[in-house]
Amino acid sequence: MPVEVILPKVDMDMETGTIEAWHVKEGDQVRQGETIFEIGTNKAVMEVEAPASGAIRRIRAETGIAIAVGTPVAWIYLDGETQDAAPAAKPAAMPALPPAAAAAVVANQASNGVAAGAVPAGLRATPLARRLARQNGIDLKTIVGTGPRGRIGEADVRSHIAAAAVPAPIAVDSAAATCRSAEVPADTLKPFSAIRRIVATRLSESMRTAPHFYLTSEIEMSAAQALLRRLAARHERLGAPKPSLTVLIARIAAGVLGHHPLLNASAEGEATRFHQRIDIGIAMEREGDLVVPVLRDAGTMDMPAMAREFARLREGIAKRSLTPAELGGGTFTISNLGMYGVDSFTAIINPPQGAILAVGRTVEKPVGRDGQIVLRPMANFTLSSDHRIIDGVTAARFMADLREALENPEVLL
Repeated sequence: MPVEVILPKVDMDMETGTIEAWHVKEGDQVRQGETIFEIGTNKAVMEVEAPASGAIRRIRAETGIAIAVGTPVAWIYLDGETQDAAPAAKPAAMPALPPAAAAAVVANQASNGVAAGAVPAGLRATPLARRLARQNGIDLKTIVGTGPRGRIGEADVRSHIAAAAVPAPIAVDSAAATCRSAEVPADTLKPFSAIRRIVATRLSESMRTAPHFYLTSEIEMSAAQALLRRLAARHERLGAPKPSLTVLIARIAAGVLGHHPLLNASAEGEATRFHQRIDIGIAMEREGDLVVPVLRDAGTMDMPAMAREFARLREGIAKRSLTPAELGGGTFTISNLGMYGVDSFTAIINPPQGAILAVGRTVEKPVGRDGQIVLRPMANFTLSSDHRIIDGVTAARFMADLREALENPEVLL
């Protein structure tokens, strides 16, 4: 009998999912373990592999439509099986695609109706290579792979793009040049990626439902910088990654949050949900999209363990190998844009959390110390809080303790 391909449950609280893109088309030969489609949840986009080898037939699910978990979306016919062997099933009625979803489908299809970047039978390509080819409308058959047995990798696709890129000059006046990139022509409509749709929905919901208020503190970073230098040598001896400022801030924030449970809580209807664990999300960027992997139980980690976990999550983001469980469920978030030269900013709370900490760059400034004007490395920390559960004084006490801990980190660590 043909093997049923169902929409899997990839997260504990998942009830529906959306197929973001098919990597195969009707009649294609697939191998067990080969990626056949991508599924989007309210937290992430995941690749789904073929449960068997054979011909993919009776594809029943369109992209962009919410589907219940466990719903059959296609069947894989084994060698020698005919379509008459398919189990009797009444196709589920598919609602019409909304305009935005329809635009996304059109953008992800080649002119012949085949999904751009789909992998023909016998062609070997990594998931990142397939994704990049699909996003750029490239037929993978035109690329020579340099990997084992001719497998096409991300670098092969990027080299192909670079070799084929002959951008036409775009005439812009000086005023227009300051307000739009010369790489993208005016009036270009680019549909949101799956991750961007998730981010847009969640952060719009946060701004609508959570009354934000903001507190900013300028904190001296001399002691934190000195500690990082000392820790670097210790981590090298232990075989741990070199600690970054983001990791140190996460470790110190976790210690401070243990004394401020409301900052580690979330609003739930007309109640406050207090969380026993401190799970800190770290805002990261991946190909223009915002993702927030989570340092689980950060309050119990030492610095070497946190540095290792941070490096693992960052590598997982780059390889797109993290699960939805690793990208959701945090209790507090840190967003550090200091490495991009940003002095200060306000961040939107990651729902359903109650607070997020925005970190600006560290820069030497003249400050008063013991009646003298001296230069000290200073950084702006801005806390965004949900006023439904956190009051101004509560947030101010947290910021005061955060300042004390950053300026005297050995005491906390």
